[in-house]
Amino acid sequence: MEERLRSTVFGLDVYADRAYPYLAGATAAPTGRRLELALRRGASRGVWDPAAEPISDERDPEGRGAFRIEVGRRGYRIAGPAYGETLLDEAGSRASGCLDGAALSGWQRMLIAQALPFAAVLHGLEVFHASAVVLGERAVLLTGPSGTGKSSLALALRRRGAGFLADDVVAVGRRGEEPIAHPGTPVASVSSAEAARLPTGVEGGVLGEDGRETMITITPLAAPAPLGSLFVLEREGVEGEVRFEPVTDPRLLLASTFNLLLRDPGRLLRLLDLCAALSRRRCERIVFGPAVAPEDLATLIEERVEAG
Repeated sequence: MEERLRSTVFGLDVYADRAYPYLAGATAAPTGRRLELALRRGASRGVWDPAAEPISDERDPEGRGAFRIEVGRRGYRIAGPAYGETLLDEAGSRASGCLDGAALSGWQRMLIAQALPFAAVLHGLEVFHASAVVLGERAVLLTGPSGTGKSSLALALRRRGAGFLADDVVAVGRRGEEPIAHPGTPVASVSSAEAARLPTGVEGGVLGEDGRETMITITPLAAPAPLGSLFVLEREGVEGEVRFEPVTDPRLLLASTFNLLLRDPGRLLRLLDLCAALSRRRCERIVFGPAVAPEDLATLIEERVEAG
């Protein structure tokens, strides 16, 4: 497979059968964790395990099936009406996709949002539901429930000079004993309202939108960064001063993982180990009201990180 088709994202060297816009622009150095990616014709009949069992069934706010994850003898299947399907082998070293009536953009969205992070865990990395930037030389993870503004805050920090590392999912590994955060894909997902506020030309352009979110191109840093701080975003329903509070409940860190489906002892031990490492760094909740702008939070975070 030609080297020009390699994209290193989430700590994986993805060798694709063609150029995919949602992977284009990833310039990180190879890690040695190889995943071969191909888009095939036809659905998974005859390829997938008919005795597979569902381990996740995600639904939209109206209760319709959004996507489903199944486990079988050959690995995992991630599929949904708007996303086609992706089959992952049990080692996370091969991914086979099929549009199955979905648009290519929809399939790529599920690829970077679910399939590749899932493969990263199979390769021994940990994944957190977070966006990440680099301030100074260390990664700052921004985690919290969906809708709290992780992506908007990461972009606000980037506009103030931070290096962009990842959006929505951060893969974490080790360099010796040091936990490091790997660059994600060259794509960020923001709300349509946030996309409308972005200065014209600030990023590389719009890849797609569906009325709920807008996918924009954004260039991540080319190298992993050692973990420095983690902030858990918590939006209150009433106005008040922005509060920074230390995280004292370790379950809050454990719940920040992006993958709750793989629960083998080795994986759980790895997750506990990384959460313990995070707890020894700056680890704080940020509690803020609905009218607090991302730029205001970015300024406060910058000040706290710089103060040490």
